[in-house]
Amino acid sequence: MVTFVTIVGVVITAAFFLYALSAVDNQTLDQKEKKRQEKENQLRSADPKKVYSKEWNPDVPRPRICPVCGTFLRKDEFLYAAISAYVNSEGKKQAQIYGCKYCYLIVDSGFQEIKQKPSAEMDFEV
Repeated sequence: MVTFVTIVGVVITAAFFLYALSAVDNQTLDQKEKKRQEKENQLRSADPKKVYSKEWNPDVPRPRICPVCGTFLRKDEFLYAAISAYVNSEGKKQAQIYGCKYCYLIVDSGFQEIKQKPSAEMDFEV
């Protein structure tokens, strides 16, 4: 009988220890999720489904946004895409849009970078 009580006590203690570990881990995950949501809310982005839909007011110019992540793009920023060599039955080529430099190249989009002017490329003569 003492052996049974000892085994039950050890099992209950182990179960409590595992429960405590999972609770701490869940709190850590919740904190990371909150930080990720705050950072995501700070990004300047829009919903591509709303901007590229047919319901957009034609009198209002569409903003330049990435269709993958929804980040607003300046005129000097561009999308990374590839056009297929295959021509379909309608005579059109398929384009695959990979995204902008923020989602495809994973460049941090800070407000300092948005305020910067594009740097002029230097031509070197040989």
